[in-house]
Amino acid sequence: MIGWLKGKKICTWNNGSRTGLILSCSGVGYEIQVLTRNLTSINDSKEVTLWIHQIQREDGSFLIGFIEKADRDLFRKLISVSGIGTQSAIALLENYDANKLVDVITQKNIDHLIKSPGIGKRTAERLVVELHNKLLDFPTNTAFKKKATDFYQETNLNINIANEVKSALINLDYKETEIENAFREYEKNESSKSSKTPGEAGVPQILDFETLFKQSLIIINTDTR
Repeated sequence: MIGWLKGKKICTWNNGSRTGLILSCSGVGYEIQVLTRNLTSINDSKEVTLWIHQIQREDGSFLIGFIEKADRDLFRKLISVSGIGTQSAIALLENYDANKLVDVITQKNIDHLIKSPGIGKRTAERLVVELHNKLLDFPTNTAFKKKATDFYQETNLNINIANEVKSALINLDYKETEIENAFREYEKNESSKSSKTPGEAGVPQILDFETLFKQSLIIINTDTR
């Protein structure tokens, strides 16, 4: 599979609402569909670097290219949703860059989503339902990052390990509030244990993914509140 290409732009093309270019890489010309807003920004560029999503079909292989890796990664999440095809996903990314689109979906803004061609209300609702939790820790989700930073400042948890555990639990369909409550309860329990020893407050200095993951699961599944 092709994931990244760097080469010389030979020419650009358009076919109805679709736009793209021919990129020469090591003597091979790759025909790549790109966002119109991307094509505009690289019109004067001789050398172009693109993050690629390759689509294999019975009638051939197709390449979709993006200047920003975040756009390519979000595109892949979009087409994983039932009813969202390649062109619908591209239409969404034409209207919003990855940063804005992630915020629109996680904030459940249906009215913004239906402004894109081919996206009706039902499709927009499906996008929100299927992707809301999966995009909470997406790298460009500024709202999530601010919220996460504020949360971890309230605790002594290692932010990198806690984020990995949180992402894993969200993928298991646990709610964000359940996970954060479990983290707080875990820290509270550890603080209570260490308070018996002077000078040792908070969670242990050595905290690994497996420990926090297992303890969080136990807390969530035994919570009777």
